[in-house]
Amino acid sequence: MTRTRATAVGFGAVLLWALLALLTVGSAPVPPLMLNALCFGLGGVVGLVWAAARGRLGLLRTVPLRVLVFGTAGLFGYHALYFSALRLAPPAEAGLIAYLWPLLIVVFSGLLPGERLRPGHVLGAVLAFGGAAVILA
Repeated sequence: MTRTRATAVGFGAVLLWALLALLTVGSAPVPPLMLNALCFGLGGVVGLVWAAARGRLGLLRTVPLRVLVFGTAGLFGYHALYFSALRLAPPAEAGLIAYLWPLLIVVFSGLLPGERLRPGHVLGAVLAFGGAAVILA
């Protein structure tokens, strides 16, 4: 894959991620679990067709079943809760809380062996949590 194509794919992923809350709110009549099942069903079919078209369907057999089940259940559960939160809470607040997880990754990375939080990490985390508190208040 070329650098340009990789950048385009990454941009597309970020764009879809950014539109997730907007599209979820726009699909209001559809119940959260049904929306989740529809999205995962469509995504699964597209993924299988893509893999088959490239002749790589057999590679799926090399992935252990427990990895497939754990990954699918984790993603399904996350999105089911996310879609439910956007139905039950104001979208801005629910989206803000849901997207604090990258900040938590930075904060908890300091607990990894050989890693430590630097002052810039701590300052950024304090500012981010403060901003979230201001928006929620």
